[in-house]
Amino acid sequence: MVKRIRLLVLFGAVAIALPLGLLPVGATETANSVAIQRHAQYDNFGFIIHVGLDVRCKKGTVPSDPGQVQVSVTQEPPETPYPMTAGSGLNNVVCDGQTRSVGVTITGAPGFDAGRATATATLFPPPGGGSGVTVTRTINIIVMNQGD
Repeated sequence: MVKRIRLLVLFGAVAIALPLGLLPVGATETANSVAIQRHAQYDNFGFIIHVGLDVRCKKGTVPSDPGQVQVSVTQEPPETPYPMTAGSGLNNVVCDGQTRSVGVTITGAPGFDAGRATATATLFPPPGGGSGVTVTRTINIIVMNQGD
């Protein structure tokens, strides 16, 4: 009877240790992600907006290949006097599994103004770097003084 208990304990330990031994040491799976910062800045009379992002993406098949992030911004009345103002921009991002601050400059039709707008960001990781991510958020466009 004691022999059977010892065998059961041994098999139980092997059953637990075997799957753990298959995991690489220090391996962590980082999901691709993009977060749009709450505030964006505008300048040049509403032609240009700067949107901040926090982006994390995995390395691709070729580690030096960057990912890309595209941001689109739309704004409707009462924040803008135009029926709708829209623009988009694109920027490269380092994909190494770390969260990176990324700025995207949006060049759009005249009419962006201080106030609420809708921003959509899409992350395109490099080939072999996992799936892309799209997020949408309401942002607040703020005016930055020339001296700031």
